[in-house]
Amino acid sequence: MLTKSDFLLYCEAPRHLWARIHGQLNSPVSAFDQHLIEQGYEIESLAREYLETILLPTCGNARILWQPTFSDGPYEARCDALVEETGPRSYDLYEIKSGTAIDKKNLYDIAFQASILVGQIRVDHFYLLHPNKEYTCQGSLDLARFFSVEEVTPKIMALLPEVETLRRAALAASQVADPASLAHCLAPKECPCPGVCHPALPDFSIYDIPRLSQQKKLALLAQGILQARDIPESFELNEKQREVARMAQTGQAHIDRPALRAELGKLVYPLYFLDYETCISAIPLFDGYHPQQQIVFQYSLHRMDQPGGETVHSGFISIDGGDPSIALLHHLSGDIGSRGTILVWNKAFEKARNTEMAELHPGYAAFLEDVNRRIYDLSDIVNQGYYLDPGFKGSWSIKNVLPAMVPALSYQGMSIHQGDQASLAWWAITFGHLDEDEIGQLTDHLAEYCQMDTLAMVEIYKKLNLACRL
Repeated sequence: MLTKSDFLLYCEAPRHLWARIHGQLNSPVSAFDQHLIEQGYEIESLAREYLETILLPTCGNARILWQPTFSDGPYEARCDALVEETGPRSYDLYEIKSGTAIDKKNLYDIAFQASILVGQIRVDHFYLLHPNKEYTCQGSLDLARFFSVEEVTPKIMALLPEVETLRRAALAASQVADPASLAHCLAPKECPCPGVCHPALPDFSIYDIPRLSQQKKLALLAQGILQARDIPESFELNEKQREVARMAQTGQAHIDRPALRAELGKLVYPLYFLDYETCISAIPLFDGYHPQQQIVFQYSLHRMDQPGGETVHSGFISIDGGDPSIALLHHLSGDIGSRGTILVWNKAFEKARNTEMAELHPGYAAFLEDVNRRIYDLSDIVNQGYYLDPGFKGSWSIKNVLPAMVPALSYQGMSIHQGDQASLAWWAITFGHLDEDEIGQLTDHLAEYCQMDTLAMVEIYKKLNLACRL
């Protein structure tokens, strides 16, 4: 049987489906994945309550069928909910999602179900039921306002011919003996089955060229080009992409020193190197929050008062229960002075958190607006192509940049070494049943990890300054 999960894997890439069928899909469920799954279950439970207590009373003589399964030959789908109308029997389908917006995958999910249902029962409407991104928590959860119900019937009916063709192709793909004839994905860094999709991927491939479009990837593959170093000069690339391709050929870093000096010359001392740690919750935990809003619970801050000077570190982790951003802002506003550049890595994230916290706590709005005004994104040095190293592999992630620029500094061996682990640690401290020793240990690990993020920026900044003087 080809399920809707199988179908969606095929839509990602035919080889992903083949790998699952043949036991070669490398997609273990991480602790963070399990956390998201559990949040999804909570949304499903609330959605069931919503449909039974709020929607159903408005539907006259109707009933709800929970998770009914339908099949059509080799195709099978389990629906989240069907509302059955009596009289001339008809149904409305409700697909429950924990995200706050409709995406293409949601529509293909529902359309696959529709391709099975339409020949067996009369379905009048297709709906997507999901948390309302505009909902603001105040006191107890208001289910009537928490959920959005969006009708997607016209979109689903428009997709049906394509989906019926795709599901036949998916079935055929699942039955081939060798995946060589099937299309592979174009994102090996996120691929769940690299041995199937990219069995002979070179160390520096065309997929390492930053922001290379799918069309251009396919054009290079059509020419038999997989190594980044083999991309011809005649192939159209933007300036940064071309520099990355040249680095693949020469193995030499690219440093635009005039541009680098100009950028670093914009910075005003004292310099503050700032990083937040956050946790996301599908269901708002505190007043003022929206569904799926990031909760800022920790910061790390390194301060450098003068060029070449030593840095001073400060930080804070809020683990006392309640909205952690209140105590965090109290400490942060005392640690950041009124003058000096605030350096972050990926300003979009930190600025968005500051804007959200300003809305939550208007008393700190002026402070946070000033912080946003003074922010400089250190990763822009890489994004703009002013400093590129072959070791970055076309990435601007600090996890890729740091080992290439400062190999002596590493996240390896740390108990917490990535953001999702930090989120889970805070969640366990706040909502778990841990003893004092366990809480103390996790708190120490959180402090060590977040401090590493800002220390990494400090050392990268020093390396960039050194490059200016060479």
